[in-house]
Amino acid sequence: MTFGVKKITFVLSLLFLICLISGCLETPRAQPATIDENALEEYGWSLISTEENSFEQAITESTSIVLNSTTVKYNNDRMTSEINEQVTEFRQNNNLPVSLEVPESLSARIITYRLSLPSGAKLPTEIISKIMDNKVSEIESSNDIQSTQETNTRKLTMADGTETVVKIFTSAGNSTNTGMKMMGFVTAFESEDSSTVVMGFVPDGEYRIENGIINGTLFSIDGDSKIDEMLELVSTIE
Repeated sequence: MTFGVKKITFVLSLLFLICLISGCLETPRAQPATIDENALEEYGWSLISTEENSFEQAITESTSIVLNSTTVKYNNDRMTSEINEQVTEFRQNNNLPVSLEVPESLSARIITYRLSLPSGAKLPTEIISKIMDNKVSEIESSNDIQSTQETNTRKLTMADGTETVVKIFTSAGNSTNTGMKMMGFVTAFESEDSSTVVMGFVPDGEYRIENGIINGTLFSIDGDSKIDEMLELVSTIE
């Protein structure tokens, strides 16, 4: 999706005018978009980091507005443990004398990104869409994924009863030639004073070893069922 810098500046300028009319340019803290702790425990997930940032966006030569953001990352510890168990079983069944290393990128993650603007202004749909596209690109660049494509969309009912559209995507493959692919999702929604983008990704399929006399599936993951689980967690965000 193409969304030029000039258009972004124009939209932010309109937001600036709205803030002036409202009489308040103070930007509230972007409250973390957190998943319910009981749900995390039930599905075997954990919070691994929370990061707050502020940055200025120039509107004119002499005027700028401050935007606050908070990013929260979660990891599926249970799935990591299941992978390790499968790898250990494979090693024992094949009488391998050394341990087998699994790439750290082969994990399941959920990342929430909440952004607040001055006076509780809302981000236009175009900017939200651009952020979502950028988040998918981040997944590609940091998880050994060659390309992604959107496969379908789903509607997700949130804790407050509102609905949000979720885009589901899959990777065409990765550079390790193991047969393992990736699945993921991205969605966005608004609250009274902020905009939130949530994305997640998970390995999908069989991780195979083709190395001389050692050939077989090191471990396997049902990506579809993991996506269902992840969306259950996302639905608890307030």
